[in-house]
Amino acid sequence: MQWRFLDTGSDNAGMNMAVDEAMLQRHDAGATPPTLRVYGWQVPTLSLGYAQKTEQEVRLEACRQYGIEVVRRPTGGRAVLHDDEVTYSVVMPIELPDESRTLTEHYRLIGLALSAALSRLGLPVILARPQRSVMSRQSASPACFAALSRYELSVAEKKLVGSAQKRAQNALLQHGSMPFTLDRDRLFQCLNVPPEQRAHLVQDAYVTMTAIQEVATTPISKTDLHEALRHGFSATFGVELVTATLSPAEQALAQQLYTAKYATSAWNLGGASVWRQSSRAVPVVSSEEDR
Repeated sequence: MQWRFLDTGSDNAGMNMAVDEAMLQRHDAGATPPTLRVYGWQVPTLSLGYAQKTEQEVRLEACRQYGIEVVRRPTGGRAVLHDDEVTYSVVMPIELPDESRTLTEHYRLIGLALSAALSRLGLPVILARPQRSVMSRQSASPACFAALSRYELSVAEKKLVGSAQKRAQNALLQHGSMPFTLDRDRLFQCLNVPPEQRAHLVQDAYVTMTAIQEVATTPISKTDLHEALRHGFSATFGVELVTATLSPAEQALAQQLYTAKYATSAWNLGGASVWRQSSRAVPVVSSEEDR
């Protein structure tokens, strides 16, 4: 079986999210094969989970001051500061070969693929569910990397990869951040946390989160990580990953989603309910254009 491998380079925040959702819609329609995509960010970006409340959790003035874009993801979870990283996204069928359809099983399998990739690069990653006490202690932070969830990757009990998932009728999208470096202070400057607690949260972040260059014993490039991800997903899912590009239909749909959704303050700052009130639904492009 063949999957696509897409390296779409760096783009603006809204288009990055629009492409991920377009890939999900076209795969859900049966028009494209399962796909692993890698990409980057033109400028530092704070991405918010689908249900996060911007006014309560983000200091927009600080984001503007530091030149950080704000975008809302189609997936859930907490805030992530994207900058010096490789971001991965994968679209695949909800029903696995063994007929399993559970959220946990997909997180596990994709986690195994990510683990295989990072282990190939010599990183001592662990794929495990943390103890309940650790999860509850970390749950108050609005930052994604402050909390380790099940089947996420850690090194020395510090979270290394943060991921989130969205499901359609027949397909799912999972994407995640694989940071090479972390600016913990900048992250918490952009989050709406009590000023008197900010320094403490930054110090805690050195205990709870890490980055590739902080744990690698030999230099690792982003190209190295791209190739390792290809090997990891190929070995885990038993597929061949073929280098490809977005289909015309995906490109057209991504542009529509960008214009109507991911480039709007109604979506990025207001959330789904505000966006729906101010926008019409974005149509799916004809499947013939995928060929």
